[in-house]
Amino acid sequence: MTEDLQKVKDLLKIRGCSNRTITSYLSCINRFKNYYNAKEVNLDTLTENDILEYLKLNCINVGFSAATINVNRAAIRYYYLVNFKIDFNKTLLPSYKVKSRFPKLITKQDFLNIINSENNLKHKVWLLLGYGSGLRINEVATLKVSDILSNEHKIRVIGKGNKERYAPLPNITLRLLRLYWLQNKNKITNEYLFPGIFNKTKNTHISSYTIEEAFQKIRENNNLDKSITFHTLRHSFATEYIKSGGDIWELRSLLGHSSINSTMVYLHMAEDFSKVSSPLDGVDHV
Repeated sequence: MTEDLQKVKDLLKIRGCSNRTITSYLSCINRFKNYYNAKEVNLDTLTENDILEYLKLNCINVGFSAATINVNRAAIRYYYLVNFKIDFNKTLLPSYKVKSRFPKLITKQDFLNIINSENNLKHKVWLLLGYGSGLRINEVATLKVSDILSNEHKIRVIGKGNKERYAPLPNITLRLLRLYWLQNKNKITNEYLFPGIFNKTKNTHISSYTIEEAFQKIRENNNLDKSITFHTLRHSFATEYIKSGGDIWELRSLLGHSSINSTMVYLHMAEDFSKVSSPLDGVDHV
C-alpha cells in the first residue's frame, strides 16, 4: 500500500471506522487515483470542478446509486484533506441528493417461510440475528462468543463508531445458537463466533461480504425482490417492534441510532392506515 493510502487507512482506524468503511474508502480513492494517473495529471492541481467531472463520468453516468456517489465524494474529499491539506468547498462540491424513500420490509410470515426453507444452520442464525435482534450485517460478522449473554437474553453489540449497546436475544435464536455452538465449538478457535480465514497471528472474523453473498442466494432461492437486502431484516425488526407497542426511544437505543430522527421513520412505517379517517370513509359508490 502506498504511503498516502496508508495514512488514510490509519486515520480512519483511529476514528473508529469499521473495516467495511475503510475498505470502501480505499477502493474509491484507488479508482480515482488510477483514473488521473492514467492521464498523467498531478492530483494536487485538481479543483472542485475536476472532481465533479470525475464523479459525473465514473459514477453518475454509469448508474451508481446516490449513496455510492456520495461515498466516492466523501472518500476523495478525505484523501485531499489528509494528504494535501486541501478542504474542498462543500458548496462547490455538493453531495448527491438521496431520494427519500421508505425501506423495503419482510413480513413475519415471509421471514418464517425463508427460515424454514433454509437448510444451512449458520445461515439460519445470521437471518435470526438480523430479523430477531436488529443487528447490522457487520455487527453479525464481528459478534464474539462472549457477547452472547444467554442468561439475560440479550446480545452485547459493538456498532458504528465502536458504540456499545444491547439487543434482545429471542428464545428461537438462543436455541439455534446453542445448536450451532455444539456443532462448531471445535472449529471456533478464537474469540469470534463466526471465525474467518485461519490466521495464527491474530483473531479474524468472517467478512460481511460473505454474509451478503449468502443472503443473495437465499433471496434468489425464495424469489425475493432484488431490493431486499440483509439490512431489510433490521428495518423489519424495527417496524415490528413499533407495531407490537414498543417505545420509539427504547427502539433508538436497541438500534444504536445517534439521532432519534433516524428512528422516527419506523413510526410511519408501522402505522395501520385502516384505522386512519378519510373524507371518503363510508362512500361505497361513485
